[in-house]
Amino acid sequence: WDYENVKLPQWCGPANAAKRIYKAVSNYGRVVDRRVYFDYQKYNGAESLDCSGLDLSGFDLVNTPTRNAKETLDKKLIADVLTFAWDCTARKTEPCVVLITSDGDYAYTLAKLRDRGVLNIVMFGKGCSLAQILVDNADVAL
Repeated sequence: WDYENVKLPQWCGPANAAKRIYKAVSNYGRVVDRRVYFDYQKYNGAESLDCSGLDLSGFDLVNTPTRNAKETLDKKLIADVLTFAWDCTARKTEPCVVLITSDGDYAYTLAKLRDRGVLNIVMFGKGCSLAQILVDNADVAL
């Protein structure tokens, strides 16, 4: 979950979000890992992030501190997605990757995953500014 681009709506708590994600994707495969990628320092001030609620709802929190204005979050998320797909393939299981984002920077990664037989699903929030190239490269967009 690219939390920098798709935030948890105020009306939806972490447990509710976990249930909704599970329900939306359960027809495509089993949920084995849930990660939220964010820069912890950005949520110490006015904006809030319910880290405890997300953790208790089964999400792994991945802190992605910004380094010299580099896209640390994108790089970590892409590396983890590719590692997950690689590990599943090595175990002879069919991987399915669900990415919650609106960022078109992931389109190339989705295309490469699809080329290798990895089903990919993109979820995005209502009212998000969504990159069409992301939807075009997703197998399923929700």
